[in-house]
Amino acid sequence: MALTSPLQIYNTLRRKIVPFHSLRSEEVAMYTCGPTVYAPAHIGNLRTFVVSDWLRRVLEWNNYQVTAVMNVTDVDDKTIKGSRAAGVPLPSFTKPFEETFFADLDSLNIERPTHTPLATEYIKPIIEMIDILLQRDLAYQAVDGIYFRVAKAKDYGALAQLKFNPTATQSRIGSDQYDKEAASDFALWKFWQAADGEVGWEAPFGRGRPGWHIECSAMIRTLLGDTIDFHLGGTDLIFPHHTNEMAQSEAVTGRPLANHWLHIAFVNMANSKMAKSKGNIITLAEIIVRGVPSLAYRYWLLSAHYRTVMNFSWEALAGAANSLRRLRHYVFDLSEKNKSGGKTGIINQEYLSKFTEAINDDLNLPVALSIVWQLLGDYSPASPDMLTTILEFDKVLGFDLASATEPEVFSEIPNEVKQLVIDRESAREVNDFSRADSLRQEITTAGYAIEDTPEGPRLRKK
Repeated sequence: MALTSPLQIYNTLRRKIVPFHSLRSEEVAMYTCGPTVYAPAHIGNLRTFVVSDWLRRVLEWNNYQVTAVMNVTDVDDKTIKGSRAAGVPLPSFTKPFEETFFADLDSLNIERPTHTPLATEYIKPIIEMIDILLQRDLAYQAVDGIYFRVAKAKDYGALAQLKFNPTATQSRIGSDQYDKEAASDFALWKFWQAADGEVGWEAPFGRGRPGWHIECSAMIRTLLGDTIDFHLGGTDLIFPHHTNEMAQSEAVTGRPLANHWLHIAFVNMANSKMAKSKGNIITLAEIIVRGVPSLAYRYWLLSAHYRTVMNFSWEALAGAANSLRRLRHYVFDLSEKNKSGGKTGIINQEYLSKFTEAINDDLNLPVALSIVWQLLGDYSPASPDMLTTILEFDKVLGFDLASATEPEVFSEIPNEVKQLVIDRESAREVNDFSRADSLRQEITTAGYAIEDTPEGPRLRKK
């Protein structure tokens, strides 16, 4: 399609919005830090993967071919501890959580990544990278493992805007256990201990297991190359995880790890970060059990920009569910009319330009969604152009509108009254309550009473 607005996105490393230019012409390599599979993901975790899906869809909208990699961390302190406590082998412990995670992605209509590598599948390239760092004196052996020598890293801390002091020494608690050269040095490889049980791999520098940071570096280098277009994750990963990834990868390759760093803000509960350690989490399964469709969470995420911290509430989610139901109802009604009329619509170029400008402006999906509601308010409900245009926009939004089913609200209601309902809902979406009240009066005058419910507006003939 002809695009009117170039894609530009905020780059965490540069702390500003910059134009996007692929390193590989029409191809894009993107990497998203995936889950650690020791417990179900909570909805705060899932925001990262929904935004990653939106980025991928926007890139594809801009005619790029995307190779998307998202790792699965199946070996670390938490997974080992969990498997030992459960009395089962590590793969048997992590597999159910991995399956639940991907079921959540499917439920949220997130396109499966091109590759979803397990950390345990990449032990060989991990060992190879550590060997290179040891040979270059960028890593060293301590009592409990192999550590990266941060003092020799170029521009360490730039991603997190740290004021790094390479001369700081380690604060020791027993030199037999803590003999790092500096407090900032981080583990590349942890030597086997009894608490690891059967988990461990042989390496030239000693049996053990990888540190968290090196896992991602090895998978990126193996699957995508030395430098990728996009590296994504939550804002909590900027330091130390992404900072350390950058340091060790660039020490091996001599090239930037990522051309563009994108980070997604938290979802809070009562103004506190949602976290398993705090016990204030909500899973997607809990949302579904309450009778709320999982895509309502996807819709709710569009109430704020991806770089804005969100405060979750059940009331807000119910509002999102209500809006999504209305949208799906209207699309079904349009589809039925155009099916019976045999009409084929064309994409409205004015709205196409508005929509593209919004999504290409640092993924401004909240504005893009408001444009959909404007479109609903501007068109006749029977217009095939509106249906075609909305379904085209849904390729980015990802609400699966093409599968919308029959709405109760529009059963046996005259077209002119339906249009008043659509206009009123469009006005409510943009907080034009004066117009919404005026349209309610017109609906009343037409002989119908309207009631707003969590399932959408309901009409009854007076």
